[in-house]
Amino acid sequence: MTDTHTRWLPALFLALTLPAAPHSQAQDLLIIDEDSDDASLTIEDDSDSLIIDDGSSGLISEEAPRRDNSQVTSAQTTDNGLSFKLDPIRLEAGVFDTDSTADYQGYAHITAILNWQSGPWELQGSVRGDAFEEEPDNNNQTVPQGEWNDADLDYDETFVRYKGESGILTLGAQRVLWGRIDEVPPSDKLSTQDLRRGLLDDLEDRRLASAAVRYEHFIANGKLDLLYLPRFRESELPGQDSVWYPINRREGTILGLDTTAQAEFVVRNAPISDRAPDTDGGGGLRFSQLGDGFDYAVTLQRGIGTQPYFAFNPASGRIEARYLRSTTVGADAGFEALGGTLKLEAAWNSDTPVTRSDGRFDSVESVAWGVALELFPGDGDARVNLQVTGNQLLGAPSVMDRDEMVSLNGSLEMPFANNQWRARLRFNAGLDKEDLYINPELTYTGLRNQEIYLEAHAFDGEKGSVGGFYEEDSLLTLGWRASL
Repeated sequence: MTDTHTRWLPALFLALTLPAAPHSQAQDLLIIDEDSDDASLTIEDDSDSLIIDDGSSGLISEEAPRRDNSQVTSAQTTDNGLSFKLDPIRLEAGVFDTDSTADYQGYAHITAILNWQSGPWELQGSVRGDAFEEEPDNNNQTVPQGEWNDADLDYDETFVRYKGESGILTLGAQRVLWGRIDEVPPSDKLSTQDLRRGLLDDLEDRRLASAAVRYEHFIANGKLDLLYLPRFRESELPGQDSVWYPINRREGTILGLDTTAQAEFVVRNAPISDRAPDTDGGGGLRFSQLGDGFDYAVTLQRGIGTQPYFAFNPASGRIEARYLRSTTVGADAGFEALGGTLKLEAAWNSDTPVTRSDGRFDSVESVAWGVALELFPGDGDARVNLQVTGNQLLGAPSVMDRDEMVSLNGSLEMPFANNQWRARLRFNAGLDKEDLYINPELTYTGLRNQEIYLEAHAFDGEKGSVGGFYEEDSLLTLGWRASL
């Protein structure tokens, strides 16, 4: 299937050829990491104002890149002026395992950001261009799959922001990621997911900007964060013939569901509708507090989960995407323990979609949780993050979903050779059933503002697991990242 939108090409060419405006010089900068052992303070000249972000914002400071996917706290002001940058730029090519229905894939990405600040005001316009190519292995399939070509131009974080003495008001497209646990934070319910590359990218690269009204109010060492999404933006999915689409027509399976012979027949033959509702996305509030060696946050949300849940509708004879509005109550904390930082997070959800064993769609309450330990061995640059995460359906009938899921996951990262190279490993292993994902990466970082990386993505597992769903689609990729 080919769905190419070439309207973004002129804008991408213009972005690449525009001269970059001079970067403004930083003023006072305070960085407080609520998930690390120490707080760091950097002070430069020419400032009389200071804004403190306690970490629940999910925004990533340029001066303090996130070492992980937990919430890094940052505060910064910059001199008045206009700046332009391309960040990130990325090119990647990958070759699939011989068992996959796809032969190879290509990916290109660029984000152009134009930012203007004057006193308490900040305006930003940002666009992103993405191009995907996935070519099928015609010798390894009877049902067409593994073919998808698309190119598109989309908005990124584009907003108007006012920074007052005690709060920040932001109107426009934003990425807001709540929670503390890496990869699968239970409190992250309102952010829009980018599923066009499956699980290949890190958490923050799998999130898209959504139209929002946000007010952050600072109270001593705490912050009250209020968020409203006037328009629901669903997750971005790849084409239905892509190997990363959550329905596998060749195998007759749906991501996350166990299967039967009857279910496989329906999945292979029923038409698919992934249309999303035309409504608001909901909203929520989060209060977070920085303490002496103990940080915590509580979250209340009422909104629509952006990831589709696919279920068969007998009335229409189609497999349809369901988007349920749910109430989420969450809490998370971080404190020093066991030689590192211990992170705890849990969330209760009022309406979680399920499929009964007889194929009927239903919803139940559920609880998601996570326990993580983050370590920096020898106080060096190496980082180890180990997590046990889970999800349990409450009072569920007999279902095709995993009613009690527990996984060991995390990441290991270590620079070496005078910081010219970096070795990294992401992994997830199911503890309740066989479910495995391993992502080793070797990156050369010796070029200024550039990285060259080689990585593998390996999947394995039983039916009904993520690793089992993608087990034939393991691949090896080579890529280049840059920031200009």
